[in-house]
Amino acid sequence: MVRPQGPPPQALAVPGMRLLARFIDSLIIGTLTLGVWIATSAWLYSLKGEDSRGTPVALILIAWELLVILFFEPLTTAMGGTIGKAVCGLRVVQVETGNKLGFGHALGRWLCYLGIGMVPVLGLINVLSCIWNEPFRQCMHDRAANTAVVKRRWQ
Repeated sequence: MVRPQGPPPQALAVPGMRLLARFIDSLIIGTLTLGVWIATSAWLYSLKGEDSRGTPVALILIAWELLVILFFEPLTTAMGGTIGKAVCGLRVVQVETGNKLGFGHALGRWLCYLGIGMVPVLGLINVLSCIWNEPFRQCMHDRAANTAVVKRRWQ
């Protein structure tokens, strides 16, 4: 059997480290979300429920939350890796080239992750699928985006 072009087996991230990185990133995103919520709520509370243009506080909070949820992970991934992946010595690369992702590619990968996670049980299967997937230990969102998670220093 011919192995498809991509990272060599010794470069691939260990599934346990990927899961640890995801856990760290989830804590960071949760903390950021809570922090934005508290700070914005306190500021907007002083506005008595509406800003100077009459925009409801809840709408502004939702907009801030969407910005954090939608752009934090893709932005950090495009810059070389999320904080969790950096702590665990990992990075996300394009399967064929081994290059880091651009912002659009990272955003598409993240949107796949979020979409899969909205289906009951499928989100868990997605995260765990790197354990049995061959040849590049990809989760479902990695396969959709044609990416792989590798050790930071493997070349």
